[in-house]
Amino acid sequence: MIKNVLSIRELGEKTCWMLVQQAIGIPDAKIRTDFLTEKVAVLFFAQTSLPERLCVSAAIRQMGGSVVYESDPTGDHWRHELHQHQLHLLPIFDFYVDCVYLYGIPISAFKGQEVGVKFPTINAGSPESHPAHALADIAFMLKSSRYLNSFPCCWLGTPNGTLFSLIAATEWFPFTLRIAVPEGYDRQFLQGQIGDTKKVELVETKEEALRDARFIFIGSRSGISYPAIKDWEISSAVLSGADKQCGLFLAARPINSLPVAQELMSSPASLLLQQSEFRLRIHKRILHYVFNN
Repeated sequence: MIKNVLSIRELGEKTCWMLVQQAIGIPDAKIRTDFLTEKVAVLFFAQTSLPERLCVSAAIRQMGGSVVYESDPTGDHWRHELHQHQLHLLPIFDFYVDCVYLYGIPISAFKGQEVGVKFPTINAGSPESHPAHALADIAFMLKSSRYLNSFPCCWLGTPNGTLFSLIAATEWFPFTLRIAVPEGYDRQFLQGQIGDTKKVELVETKEEALRDARFIFIGSRSGISYPAIKDWEISSAVLSGADKQCGLFLAARPINSLPVAQELMSSPASLLLQQSEFRLRIHKRILHYVFNN
C-alpha cells in the first residue's frame, strides 16, 4: 500500500503520535543511514524556499537517497504542464522516481491516487496544510514541556498551512491555541477551520492571545499594510504578558513572517535552532514511514 503524507487529518491520530514519538527518540538528528540507498526523490517547489529545500534535501541525503530539485517560480512552465497533463505525466514519473515532495502546490490539486501512482507523495508545505512543520514543533514542545496542557500556545499574524495543521493537531495533542489575526483577514473562514473544537480560540487582540502563552507561533505578514506592520512587530515589550519562559517559533518563511526584534532573535526565547533540528527529525521519520513496509 502506498503511504502519502498530505495533511494531519489524513495521517490520523495513531500515525501522528508515532511520528512525533519517533522524532523525539532519535538520539542524533543528523545520524546517517543507508535506508534510502538507490532511491530518488523529486522536489516540486512552486515557490522558492531555501530553509525547506535544505531540510528536505538533508533528510534524504543523510538517509542515503538522491534528490532532484525542480522549481520555476517565475516562468511557471512545468506547473502549467503538470496541471494540464497531470493524469498523463504522473504514471511516467513511476519510471524515474521513488518519492515526490510538493511545496507551494495545493494538495487538493494533486491527483496521484486517481491514476494509481506507485510512489508516495509528501506535502512539504501548501496553503492549506503543512503537516511536517506542525508535527516538528509539537515534538519539540512535548520534549521540552512535560505538562504541555498547562501552558496555552498562541498564533500571531496571517494564517497559513502550518496554522491549519496545528488546529487539526489540537484534536489529538495536549495543547490549546489562541489565535490573533490582523484586521481585514476573513475571520469567518478561519472560524470555519476551527469548527467546534474547544481547544482553539480566535481572539480579538494579540495581547489577549499572548496572555501567559508558553509557545508563540509567529505567522505571516501577508495582507498586512505597511503602516500596520509596526503594530504587529514582536518585541520584548509585546511579550510582557506572555509566560516568562516563552519560546518563539517562526511559522512562516523569514522573509514573509511578522517582524521580530533583533534582540529577541538572539535571545534564549528564539527557537530557530530547535525548529531546524526537529524538522530534520520529522522528515526522516516521515521518509521511514512511507518506505517501511
